[in-house]
Amino acid sequence: MQIPTLAEEDARVEALHALRLLDTPPEERFDAVTRLATAIFQTPIAMVSMVDATRQWFKSRVGLKICETSRDISFCTHALLGDEALVIPDAHADPRFADNPLVTSDPYIRFYAGHPLRGPDGHKVGTLCIADQVQREFSEAQRQLLRELAGMVERELRATDIIELQTDLLTTQRELIGAQKRLHSDIAEAAKYVRSLLPPPVQEPLQIDWRFLPSANLGGDCFGYHELGHGQFAIYLLDVCGHGVGAALLSVTLLRILQSGSLAGVDFTDPAAVLTALNREFPMARHGKRFFTIWYGVIDLRTRRLRYATGGHPPAILVHPDGTSACLATNGVAIGCVPHWPFDAAECALQSGQTLYVFSDGGYEVRNAVGEYFTLDQFAALLAQPVAAHDLDALLAEVWRLTGTGRFNDDVSIIKMQLP
Repeated sequence: MQIPTLAEEDARVEALHALRLLDTPPEERFDAVTRLATAIFQTPIAMVSMVDATRQWFKSRVGLKICETSRDISFCTHALLGDEALVIPDAHADPRFADNPLVTSDPYIRFYAGHPLRGPDGHKVGTLCIADQVQREFSEAQRQLLRELAGMVERELRATDIIELQTDLLTTQRELIGAQKRLHSDIAEAAKYVRSLLPPPVQEPLQIDWRFLPSANLGGDCFGYHELGHGQFAIYLLDVCGHGVGAALLSVTLLRILQSGSLAGVDFTDPAAVLTALNREFPMARHGKRFFTIWYGVIDLRTRRLRYATGGHPPAILVHPDGTSACLATNGVAIGCVPHWPFDAAECALQSGQTLYVFSDGGYEVRNAVGEYFTLDQFAALLAQPVAAHDLDALLAEVWRLTGTGRFNDDVSIIKMQLP
């Protein structure tokens, strides 16, 4: 039998393919309609048929073993020619279908009723049809019921784009979650690497302990201490602006330079000279508009004197045995911000029983429940209290208790150096 086609056949087939339903698994939203159709019309067979260029494929079927047929034996092809249901009471008496293999052999169709289905753009893409192996009549009321069931299928066809969009969104969400997990893993590995570069706590020649609490985002805190030779001992802490890989990379680069003393021609026992050289070598314009703050000190272990300089960094706090304290800072700006800034160094004597704290601003810039910051003065006062003398964990827990937050918003780095 020659396949009857519509005038807009190419556009119709294109519209069918755009639904992306062909050869997809069964879906309850269509199967529910075919089950309902068999119950309403008391027929053994019901189908949602998608009519392609050369075949008809059943998106949903009840009472039919095959999932598709060639289009030249398709009843549904003829149903597409009209706007209302095509009803064939007796296929044996219809010359179009009397010798059709679907009539003369399994499934032995005798009665057929199929209503065309329109896709979202109005083109006919298939049918909702029912069939029986006996001759039947089909009333106008039954035609109306079939029309209404077909409308239910059409609503699902219009929802296909939404469902596909939802599926794509879920797929994208899963991909984003996977990427986020990988990113968190990479950040954790990077934080672990940064931590591996930090020196261990020591007891000789000075008693030094520290805590490093990176925030959820990889940050720019780094610190170190080591002997420079000839009785000189360096201690320093820096904080690169911002978070993320860029801040961490610059932080690690700076730490390596300070650890190795690899600024040519610079006397690393002179804090002002170190900051001047760093300001010269790391201008913001050449480093992604990033600047950093630093506290750098050198202790002469023979004379017990400390020379120090700061570049935009919070002052170190020197706590005396009697509970009083002093802020150790100079007038230096953040490194990389102002070319040719004249960095100065200051000096003080050290005594047995004193404790020096060097820290980043993440340790005290913490908001409480009403949005007020814990201040540097409050933090300095806390350092002079007995709680700080016990251990750094107790100190940080006290900051949490006073602010009521239980967490820090930024990287927290703090070095505690006790003078024997």
